[in-house]
This record gives sequence, C-alpha cells and structure tokens, in this order.
Amino acid sequence: MKLRAAIVGGGPGGLMTAHHLENKFGDDWEFTIFEAGSRVGGKIVTRRFATAPAIYEAGVAELYDYSMIGEDPLKELIAGLGLSTVPMEGETVVIGDRILRSPSDIERLCGRKTAAAIEAFREKCAEWMSPAEYYENAEVDALDVSLGKITAQELLEREIDDWTARTYIRVAARSDLATELHLTNGSTGLKNFLMDVPGYIGLYSVEGGIERFPEALSARLTRTRIRTNRRVERIGRVGEREYRITYCVPGVGGTPPERRFEHYDLVVIALPHNWLSTLAWDDERLEGAMRRHIAFYDRPAHYLRVTLLFEEPFWRPTIPGSWWMSDAFGGCCVYDEGSRHDAGECGVLNWLIAGTDALAMANLDDRQLLELAMDSLPGELHFGRDLFIEGCVHRWLASVNALPGGFPVPDLHVSHAPARDSHPGIFVVGDYIFDSTLNGALDSADCATELMLGQALRIRFGEPDVVKNLDVTGNRAGGGPFFHFGQIDRTYFENYRGRGNYDHAFGEFFDHRLVADWVRLAWGDVPPYRLLDAGSATGVTLRGFHSLGIDARGIENNRYIHARTAPDLISNNHFGSLLNLPFPDDSFDFVYETCLCHISENRVDQAISELFRVARKGIIFGSVTSDMSTDVIHRFDLLKGVKTLGTWWEWSERFLDRGFEFADLDPVRLDRLWERTLAAGKGPDDWFPDAETLRYCFFSRERSTHADQA
Repeated sequence: MKLRAAIVGGGPGGLMTAHHLENKFGDDWEFTIFEAGSRVGGKIVTRRFATAPAIYEAGVAELYDYSMIGEDPLKELIAGLGLSTVPMEGETVVIGDRILRSPSDIERLCGRKTAAAIEAFREKCAEWMSPAEYYENAEVDALDVSLGKITAQELLEREIDDWTARTYIRVAARSDLATELHLTNGSTGLKNFLMDVPGYIGLYSVEGGIERFPEALSARLTRTRIRTNRRVERIGRVGEREYRITYCVPGVGGTPPERRFEHYDLVVIALPHNWLSTLAWDDERLEGAMRRHIAFYDRPAHYLRVTLLFEEPFWRPTIPGSWWMSDAFGGCCVYDEGSRHDAGECGVLNWLIAGTDALAMANLDDRQLLELAMDSLPGELHFGRDLFIEGCVHRWLASVNALPGGFPVPDLHVSHAPARDSHPGIFVVGDYIFDSTLNGALDSADCATELMLGQALRIRFGEPDVVKNLDVTGNRAGGGPFFHFGQIDRTYFENYRGRGNYDHAFGEFFDHRLVADWVRLAWGDVPPYRLLDAGSATGVTLRGFHSLGIDARGIENNRYIHARTAPDLISNNHFGSLLNLPFPDDSFDFVYETCLCHISENRVDQAISELFRVARKGIIFGSVTSDMSTDVIHRFDLLKGVKTLGTWWEWSERFLDRGFEFADLDPVRLDRLWERTLAAGKGPDDWFPDAETLRYCFFSRERSTHADQA
C-alpha cells in the first residue's frame, strides 16, 4: 500500500513542494494537492486584454535572477521545463516631473550634493553586504547596531542627510518592499536598497507570460493528483500517526456543498500567510503551534496592479527600459509590459502600487484607479491619456510579507515544522518564510521536503522507540523527542550492517585511500598530516591511514568494540566521547567522522563544537542521512542505533551554526571528488546519490584558498 502526503494549496509553494517530493521520495509515495480555487498558480496570473492581442502580468511582477552570484534553482527549474526567459532592465526614477535616467540626470536635475549622497549610501550598503552575503541571505550588523533592530526608515534617516536623496532611495525600493519603511526593519530595507546596485541580482520574465511556469510545472508532475475547487477547512490527527484532511466540495445544480475527509501520512500546508487563519485544527497543541507561527509572521503587505492598454508605446522615446520607478502613490513601479510580451503596435503600462497606498485605494472602483494611474504620468507624457484603450485592476491585499523571514530569523526546523514536538508529520511552506519571492517559495519547499524525509523514513521503516531528550543532568531538554532505531550492542558489530563480523566487513564501507584522496582533492593537503577518525571502533582503520603516512588517532565510545582494539593500536585508539574530546585545541588537521548520527539530538551541537575545537583545517562528514537511497538504508540496515536523523542539508546547517564553513569546492574540484567517489564504489547505489551531495560533506575552519593540487 502506498504512503500518502497531502499538500494544502496549489499556488507556487504547493506546486514546488510536489515537484520536490516527486524527486526526493520513492515510488511508494503518492501526493495530492488540494486547491480551493479553480486553477493552480496562486499569485502567478497572466491575463489578456479584451480589445487587443496583448498580455500582461496581473500577479507576480517578475522573477529574480541570482545566477551571476551562484546557483539559481528557480531559473534552472524554469529552463528545465523548456521555458524561455526574457531579461528585464530599468534605471529611470521619476520624481515629480523630473525624469532621472542616469547619474548625470540626477546631478543635473537634483544637484551634485544629492547625486553624491545617493552614490555614497549605495557604496556603504555594498560594504555592509557583499553579493555573496546577499545570495546567502545573511544577517548584517552595521556600526555595532543590528540592522534588524531598527526600521528601514531610521536607517535611511541615519545615513542620508539630503532629503531628495532619501526620497530617491525610498521611491526606488518601495514597490519591492510592498510596505512603508517604518513597518519593516533595516536588514530588509538594506536588501531592497541593494537591488539597484549592479552585481547583486537581475530581473527576468517568462516568454509568453509567467503563468506558463505553474502550467508547465503542474503538467510535469506524474505522481501528484491536483484537485481544484477543494477548500481545506480542518486538519487534525487520527490515532498516533495519520492526519485527517477535511475539505469542502462545491454543490452542483443548486445542491449544498459537501464536506469530506481523507487520511494522509504527511501534510504540507502551502498557503499564503493571510489564508492560514482560515484553517481549523482538531488538536489544542497543533492549534497553539500554528497560532504562534501565524502571529510571528503577521506583517501584511499589499499590492494593486493597475494595467492600461494604449494605442502605442508613447513613453519610450522619453523613458527607456522595462520599467521605471515613480514617486506617485508613495513610490511605485511602472512596467512596460511590451518590453517582455508582444503587444503588437499597442503599448501596455502596468502600475504596481504598494503598501498603505494600495490598502487605502483598494476600495476605489476600477475606473477611479485607472484615472489616478494616468494622472500620475510625468507632465511631458500626459498626452498619452488620449491614446488610452482599455484598463484592468487586480487587487492583492495582504498577499506578501512586510518583514519576510521574521525577526529574529528562526531556525528552519521551527519555521517549517512549527508543531514538530506534538505533530511531526505536519509541515509549512511559504515565501514569507524567506523573502516573499518565487525564489523564496522554492527554497521553502526545498527545506520542508528535506525535513519530511526523516519523518518519511520513520513511517516507512516502522515507528521507532521514542526517548525523551535529557540534558547532561538527566532533565528534559528542548528540541522534542528523538528516535533510535534499535541499539548498538555486540550483535551490531558481530553482523556489521548485515555483512558479518566487523573486522572482516568494515572494509566494504571504509577505504583509507579514498579518505586521503578526498583530503587532497578538497583541501590540497597530502601526508604527512594529523587526522582524527571519530567513530574508529577497533581502530583497524588507523592501520590504513598509517600506511599512507597519516598520523591518525581514533576516538570510540562503545566499550565493547573498543575493547577489541589490537595491542599495537591501543595507544592511538582512544576510548571516549565526542562530547568531551581528550585532545587539546587544534590537535588535528582533519577529522573524518562517521558517528554523529548516533548521538542524541540535543547533544549533537556540543559534539560538533568539540570537533571544531580540535580540527585545525576541516572535517569530512560521513554519518547516515535521511536523504540517502531507501534501498541503501534498507540493504545495509543503516538506521540501527541512529538517534539524530537529518538530511545532508540539515547536517550542514548544524556545522555552519557551530563555526564551520563549506569547503571551497569549485566545479572542477567537485567533479574530481565525484569521479574519485564513483571509482571507489560509493555512488548512487552504495552511498552518495549525486555529486552535489558532496558539497554538504566537506567543511573548513576557514575557507580554503589553496591552489588546486589535484
């Protein structure tokens, strides 16, 4: 019988979640999307005018391009769906009737002082956050004051004395913020101020309309049922493991709506934040957790889309580019839709009105909003009113977040599994958890589905014993229950991973030459160097390292297997715990670990800190993860004795939080690591599913700067 996961919401987050689940979960799972409306895609809406064959974006305005900084999963996904993209560029800012197309226009029309103040502020912003930090969504402290603790308005007033320069920066950022500067913090403001600085991000659209993206993505799903017009009303648990979804089916031919329910093993709630409160919960603890989640992110921001069709693009001789920023409506973006979509001889302008202006004007009728949009054109373009043909209005109130990610930014486990302790099968996906963009929605779906893998393993291989977390004094500690899949005892080593006695079987899982080559390829180091084998068992691994000229020591905490250490190795194979390593600081150049997963979850961070203390250069992570192939896990009984179960990504977060950095694995170095790993028989059928996984296995105390010696 197949296991089942429900996805509540058929917007971008729900579709992306289904995409990740189909890629990460085996064929023994099937998925269902419940969408309240008649279509999927949510805020991605492309519409067509009634009087001309021209399309426009009525929802999501554009997509952010991070490919100049690093990997861009969203752009790669769009390309993988066979969709073409259209770059978008714009530099013009309109303040009153002053059309500022370049720095020289700013200096000529606003004065040298204003131009210098704008340039100085942007340079300071770039000093605070590099493109790499922007890409990693880093938090920044500036002038010893956390930017998260002041408003974006306070930041602007503190750093810019010139009023016109402040106006220029505010207008340029307003529509992306979708809120007022005083309603978000300086960190969020900084990231939006940097959007106009070259080298940080680019913008693009999808040829033929952004709505082609959810259409293509939903068509690609093969194991996901998409059920529209099914509004989920209530979620609760049934028994110890399953969850009940109660949903409403519209009536037909005047019949009343019908309420139905279905049971699922896992549930993902992928609704916009403003829809979360429409759900009811069958359990007090679940309701409490979700209420806290909703309250933490309750920073609504607003948009209106006002789109006008004209006989011709009359503005282009005056304002080039894909858009311009206007000080109208407190600061808005005006898109030239014909720069990305074929409008024939017609012209299409699309006002993105944001923040409290959007909220205040939402009750105006469409005709009033169309008039206000035309009135907002700079004086020399007012003649365009006579070319007006047709207009449309779309309202998106409370559809995005004024403080995306929240503050302080919570742990990703907390944000994506808010009821983890009491309801470990319920997860949340939302762009508001990251940056209120489609890129953020994809990142959130990736995070949630990574977290789901561990719970899926527990379901597939049987619910293990639950042991309460205890701190070092024996008291209950935070972090919820952890799981252990049986005990590591003498029988574990007598039939090690189903392959017989440990001394004879360990070689199938350990290759000292491979570890040495990994060190050489990742860091450029060759023996002699000092290495700690964390999880060394009888210490027989040390012989292999010694044969290569590596000064290796071992640490093992299982008394039975350590007692079988050979006499010639006993001085190098230490009995002890990773929680309190018997070595001075910087004792080893490298650590090779295979035992962190056997440490209870509330003590793992302490163990990683100890490894950080003794590892001078770096560490190789070799523990069991939840995103390994289920076939490999089952074949080798890898869950035996596991107490902390996480994906490679989850483990990497732990290492990064304790001071490590990803080793500098450029594409060439990563390819060579993968080739060597495959040659050692550690590829998809035996351990690592793909080359990218290796990025999450090599961590440095400091980012490597060595020349490639491979």
